[in-house]
Amino acid sequence: MLRSTGAAIFVAGLLAAPAFAQEQVSDPLEPLNRAVFQFNRVIDGLLLEPAARMYRAATPRFVRTGVSNFLDNLRTPVVLANDLFQGEFERAELTFGRFMLNTILGVGGLIDVGGKVGMPDRHYEDFGQTLAVYGVGSGPYLMLPLLGPSNGRDAFGRVVDWGLDPFSVLSVTDVGVASTEFSIARRSAEALSLREANIEQFEELERTSIDLYAAVRTLYVQFRANEIRNGAPAEIDDIYDEGLYDDPEAFDLDDAYEDPEAADAD
Repeated sequence: MLRSTGAAIFVAGLLAAPAFAQEQVSDPLEPLNRAVFQFNRVIDGLLLEPAARMYRAATPRFVRTGVSNFLDNLRTPVVLANDLFQGEFERAELTFGRFMLNTILGVGGLIDVGGKVGMPDRHYEDFGQTLAVYGVGSGPYLMLPLLGPSNGRDAFGRVVDWGLDPFSVLSVTDVGVASTEFSIARRSAEALSLREANIEQFEELERTSIDLYAAVRTLYVQFRANEIRNGAPAEIDDIYDEGLYDDPEAFDLDDAYEDPEAADAD
């Protein structure tokens, strides 16, 4: 699923990050968040997972790939805007170039022409990442109904991204019912596409997690941190106590390697 709305974010937070050790997360609303998490799981089990399995069974892989490419292409205006907000002009150029190639030569985005000609893998930007780049803290962890894992900063960012998305804006103007229907269909397709692509990973996460809620929370936090860094390696905290070396008497190498015979002589 894409970084947009619906259960797409729920599944993305579950599946799109590598497994990392549990870390401290600000989760003052944990009881409420856990209740919402269980609600989301029920919705997934009743609706999204069965629909994803039917979608896989009914469509060949190249069709599903085309749908995913098309949805990614629709997301480009939001990605491009946030590239520019962050001052990532080279990435913005790549985003715009890929959009033009895929829209013109790729049948409206069904074919990822940019990938076929050797462009770097797609990247995703949203306003939550933009705020993080400018130093805005994440705030408390949130589990949103249907939308899945989030936090205060990212939830606000989603509202801004909605305004940056031309199809979302069109859906609330007086251009007719068709635009609203297209918006609903798009969001549903995004959720379905990512859920289908991650059926096995979802099952593995459920099978191996002692506390699925805590696992999802950790995966989401690490996933978002990786997105904010644009995939760059995380900084490794200094595991040594620098104060140990600031005080020369705190640790005397001469004492550590004292000659035992000399000590006996004393």
